[in-house]
Amino acid sequence: MVELEKRKNITEADVESAIIRAEELRKKKKYKEAIDLLVDVLEAGLLKPRIYYRLGNIYYDMGDLDRAEYAYKRTIEFSPEHINAHYNLSVVYKRKGMIEESVKYLRKAYLLELKYPRKSYLTKDQIIWARIIAIKQFIIIISIVIAVSFILKYLSFILGRR
Repeated sequence: MVELEKRKNITEADVESAIIRAEELRKKKKYKEAIDLLVDVLEAGLLKPRIYYRLGNIYYDMGDLDRAEYAYKRTIEFSPEHINAHYNLSVVYKRKGMIEESVKYLRKAYLLELKYPRKSYLTKDQIIWARIIAIKQFIIIISIVIAVSFILKYLSFILGRR
């Protein structure tokens, strides 16, 4: 992280690129380099929840559950509504055999998911298909209602003749 160390004013864009680079290193299982990179940018004080969350993921992948727990707790401390941090902390506690704590954080993650649902972004094609499916379902429902009403009228006519 030599290039960032030389600069006094680290921007959020710099931190974002460091987070992306650390994720690439994590995927290549270069955990030490990824941790060093994230710890360097952590000192800038920007985007702390995102950095701690990524550190938690790296520590979890390394099998260092204590540090993963610490990182996820710090993420939650800075960003209490961070759903994935609550969920991942639940997974850490489950692996550590701390079932009660695991359930507590899993429940919190589910409650946050209900409170802050993720936005879905659909492509234009997906929107068109969703509308087509909705129209087909509407036509089917109307057809069923009409058919049932005809059956009921027919039955009342038949039963009324007796």
